[in-house]
Amino acid sequence: MKKMNKIILTLLVAGGLTGAARAEFGVSAGASFNYKADFRSAAAVQPRATDPGAATAGVDHFYDDGYNRVDSSGNSGGMTTYWGYQNASQDNGGSITMHSARTTIDANGSSGSQDEAQPGLEIYWQKDLTENKRWNFGLRTALRWQQIELDNRAVYSTTVETISDTYSYVGILPGAPFNGSFSGPNFLLSDIPILPRSITSAAGPSVIATRTIDANLFGFDLGPTLSLNLTKKLRAVVSAGGTVAWMQSDFSYRDGALASGGDTEGTQLLGAYVGADIQYQLGKHWGVFTGAAYNRLQNFDQQVDGRSAELQFGDSYTLRTGLFFQ
Repeated sequence: MKKMNKIILTLLVAGGLTGAARAEFGVSAGASFNYKADFRSAAAVQPRATDPGAATAGVDHFYDDGYNRVDSSGNSGGMTTYWGYQNASQDNGGSITMHSARTTIDANGSSGSQDEAQPGLEIYWQKDLTENKRWNFGLRTALRWQQIELDNRAVYSTTVETISDTYSYVGILPGAPFNGSFSGPNFLLSDIPILPRSITSAAGPSVIATRTIDANLFGFDLGPTLSLNLTKKLRAVVSAGGTVAWMQSDFSYRDGALASGGDTEGTQLLGAYVGADIQYQLGKHWGVFTGAAYNRLQNFDQQVDGRSAELQFGDSYTLRTGLFFQ
């Protein structure tokens, strides 16, 4: 690191000493391609919409299709007036079954890639450190902004765990739906399940899962250049060097109607670049250029509620065009 700092300082000093050498700054707009992301999700257990509680007497039980609660008598004689059910299919003839279901979104993984070019801007300063007629070495530094948007849709399977409790009654059951009152009097139902609680698991409906990354990348590039004067007005410039970048990323997810969330995270990334541009001088002190750059940065991982996204910068490239002034 110390050696690199000395090299950079030497280049800067050399640039200051060669005051007569060509110096320029420029601005360009560009389009970047080939960003990728891997999305992973651990099994996500969704909370129950209802709470059946313990399968014991003297407590309230809530179900997706009914309830069995403590009435004004304190469930005298092990029976309650404060109960209800929703569907005739729950009636077993002498007993009634109530259910509380919980869904787990199964673990899964998918990949996303950028289908469309993403916009970016760059401002650079460049100075030759030599004064040859045909070719020159120099130094280039740049500030750039890059937008990154990735969307992914995938089908995730689910597992449904269902608690079933069965309560007894005597007589002719009121038709569904039925909702008993706290103070009664009305039809009585046992306040404790007559059978051991049943817990079953089965495949549930599939859900459409979406994952979205919306990020802004701010990079600082620094490195040497080699320029070739092809004609009096035409010039080629090759550059390479290191990159320090700051990225702020918004990662959000939606698992059908079951769950959603998101978070914002920022981090610093290190990398490198290689670029090549063709410049054409239109006036004494200005001109146009077009070129391309290959960029490589560290991968970035972001996690929200057991869902993760790894943004991969391994082989991204940019096409750019702009104006330069000298």
